[in-house]
Amino acid sequence: MKINIKILNGQECSFDVQSEMTIAELKNHVFEALKVPVKDQRLLLTGRPLCDEKTLVDYPQIKDGTRLNLIVKPQIIKTDELEEMITKHVREHYSTEDTVKVLKEFMKEFDRSLTQFSLDDYERMAESLLTNDEQQKSQ
Repeated sequence: MKINIKILNGQECSFDVQSEMTIAELKNHVFEALKVPVKDQRLLLTGRPLCDEKTLVDYPQIKDGTRLNLIVKPQIIKTDELEEMITKHVREHYSTEDTVKVLKEFMKEFDRSLTQFSLDDYERMAESLLTNDEQQKSQ
């Protein structure tokens, strides 16, 4: 059967697979084709992550022509680095005590905002950012 993998940046590719293939094996095929390390891959079906140990047949919704979404784990800024960047800018305008309060509230709000994003939200942001990058490179 044929499985389509859509990457967050809009790129899409197809793989011929057997229904007995595990998700981990499929990720190896994705690595070979797209050079995305297996450890950085997260395959989603209707917004839900697929388990590496399960086979394609374990997911009845997966049939010939099914599209899976591939999320590539980004290089993550560590929380302490993010907090350091925010503190640097906030401290210019507030006392140390107030900076700590602002930082704490900012991090809570930031976390709350991220949990409300859907896959579509991330796709729109990625598409917008990638389009802007391409426009800047062509200038």
